[in-house]
Amino acid sequence: MCTILLAWRCVADADVVLAANRDELVARASAPPGLLSEHPRIAGGRDLVAGGTWLAVAADGRLCAVTNRRTGSVDEVRRDPDRLSRGEIPMAALTNVDETGLDAFLDGLGPGRYNPVNVLYASHRVAVVAHIDDEGPPRVVHLTPGPHVLTVRDVDDASRPKDAKLRTLLDGALAAASNAADLELHLRTVLADHTSPTDDPLDATCIHGDVYGTVSASTVVVANDRVTYRHAAGRPCATPFEEVAL
Repeated sequence: MCTILLAWRCVADADVVLAANRDELVARASAPPGLLSEHPRIAGGRDLVAGGTWLAVAADGRLCAVTNRRTGSVDEVRRDPDRLSRGEIPMAALTNVDETGLDAFLDGLGPGRYNPVNVLYASHRVAVVAHIDDEGPPRVVHLTPGPHVLTVRDVDDASRPKDAKLRTLLDGALAAASNAADLELHLRTVLADHTSPTDDPLDATCIHGDVYGTVSASTVVVANDRVTYRHAAGRPCATPFEEVAL
């Protein structure tokens, strides 16, 4: 993932509403979401190059996603192949960690083990983002109930034009939505937006590029009695969202 919109405890009928675009090298091979684990039951896509997943969703309402992280002026797509795959983190978080030990797990992810990465974990009970790079120990941010935007820098970084625009669109979607299902539909429209707040086409939400761009999208709604995970196996502006079996 490189764009994540999260509404945590914002609507009465769902604790988590997430919408995300995966921006990646277009030629990088991946498999669409399927069952990754039976016990606990977890679904997610699979990176066929380095392994792992960019978003893992558990049937009990927990989820974990990663975005590449940009530090300084270094392009977030650049990778050190000798480091562990960032795609391992979502499954490790959902299969090996009790939420009481979540902070310790996140603290143990860096520095130096992974290429720079942002990690989002959310459930009925908690929402946390960890910023992991080589500039120091991981910085763990506990999110408050409300709307949040995560891209390639810090969570809710309003100094970035793209993030500021996404927050405005997320706020507008929340104001217009009457329930979680309505909010999910509004957020799909945000994911499909092609306009850029700058002259850089990479600042659009849905990026069209021959080498790098938006390659898929997902939404997750965690309500009291149901987890609904949907995936678009292509750009969200032109690809229908299909429900993923959990």
